[in-house]
Amino acid sequence: MSVIKPALQRPELIAYFLGANNYSWLHFRNGEKKLLAKPISYMEGVLPNFLRVHKTALINPLCVKNLHQPPRQKMAGQIELHNGEVFPVSRRRWLQVAQALYGHLSPTATSDMPTQPVVDLLEQRNIRNKNATLSILLITNDTSNALLAKQSINKKWPQYTLQTEQSSVHLPDLLTDLPKSECPTLLLLDARTTTQERLHTLQRMKYSQHLCRIPIILLVSPSNQSVIDGYKRQANSVVSLTEGHIPFAQAIERVCQFWLQVAALPDDTA
Repeated sequence: MSVIKPALQRPELIAYFLGANNYSWLHFRNGEKKLLAKPISYMEGVLPNFLRVHKTALINPLCVKNLHQPPRQKMAGQIELHNGEVFPVSRRRWLQVAQALYGHLSPTATSDMPTQPVVDLLEQRNIRNKNATLSILLITNDTSNALLAKQSINKKWPQYTLQTEQSSVHLPDLLTDLPKSECPTLLLLDARTTTQERLHTLQRMKYSQHLCRIPIILLVSPSNQSVIDGYKRQANSVVSLTEGHIPFAQAIERVCQFWLQVAALPDDTA
């Protein structure tokens, strides 16, 4: 249970489970795996949002990229993950999986579905959020951390859209061209690996009359000098972080809780 309990506290770090008789292989998003002394039926019961695509596979829906319809009647479909792995979807579970992912399919919809991949789920979410006016921008080189932040914000602050980028070099120029109402409500700058680039971006934004009103939170490695450098360039907050996905996810939640629920933010129309 020492492995199971911590894993279940952070299900967003899990990619999928594979059943092996009375055991389950737990596969993390970062490629690590652990053997658990619990059957896959147990994991399905404690993780009801995960998708049981066939008798030996339980998938995290956040990891799904495409759902492929069965090519012919009485054949299995396929579910494709963002890491490229593909799993069969059994015939008797197909409708349940499709409904869980898309939510609008009727019991007879599978007969009318196209034979090509149904949709890229990430692209679909982006299309739905194009007109959103409330946004948070995260600049980080760590794609796993970006996914964790997106999942947390979607769950706790669904009125905000999290946008992510890896580079901040041209960020001040891009944001300057936007109306105030389209600028992010909050900017999170991960400066743990590209420190000088992030500090330069922070300084440019705080020197801009158009952009200085955006709260900027600088994420740094544990170092007194990094904290000092951040505040010298007028970061609204500097957060010192150790390595690891869990400390990152916890920090993002606490930062958003303060800035989105406690702090007073400027009126974009002013």
